[in-house]
Amino acid sequence: MLQARMKDGSIVELSKDCGCITHEGPHWIHADDLYREANKLLLKACTRLASAGFAIEEQVRLQSKLQIMNAKGIVEILR
Repeated sequence: MLQARMKDGSIVELSKDCGCITHEGPHWIHADDLYREANKLLLKACTRLASAGFAIEEQVRLQSKLQIMNAKGIVEILR
């Protein structure tokens, strides 16, 4: 089970919030993992354009993740 450190310093378990059978924990964390892996494929192209695409997509992914974490009061995901 995934855990998270909250803003108050407490550690809580992150419960499953969907009906998927392909993962454990919250769906937004699973989706973030999928997006991260897809973004890594851009780096395999080894071109300047692909690297720029990776940087742009990672910025979007991380901004979204940070927004969700802030809304939920999470400061760190513990794996």
